[in-house]
Amino acid sequence: MPVSASCAGFLCWLLSLCAVYAAPLFVAAMVCTMLYDHAMMSGAHAILAGIAAGIVVLATGQAILASSRDPALRVSVSALLALPAALAGFGMTLGFSGVDDMGTIPAYLFATFGALCVGGAAWTRLCAIQPA
Repeated sequence: MPVSASCAGFLCWLLSLCAVYAAPLFVAAMVCTMLYDHAMMSGAHAILAGIAAGIVVLATGQAILASSRDPALRVSVSALLALPAALAGFGMTLGFSGVDDMGTIPAYLFATFGALCVGGAAWTRLCAIQPA
């Protein structure tokens, strides 16, 4: 069943809106998976520990951006938080290009453009956080 243009547009808008949270979500998923796979915690406890780790990453990143005036620190924290967003944009756009039976090279070019757009949107939202 083909994806309608309005549905694809809504999903692209939703991804760019939530792209800032890609790094904390990735950290939460990795902590949860690691704790559960190595039998360190039960399922529910691993999920709670993963959520806590994601919240810590998000809070730490936003606290650094809100309190630091050092441009190098702000750029590095923004890049660490925006890079997973760009990777998510690449994957989403590559998935959408597979729906239309696009060739390999145009699909990867389109996905690279999508990564730049989503990563740029996340970078812009992170840079908008002004230090107090």
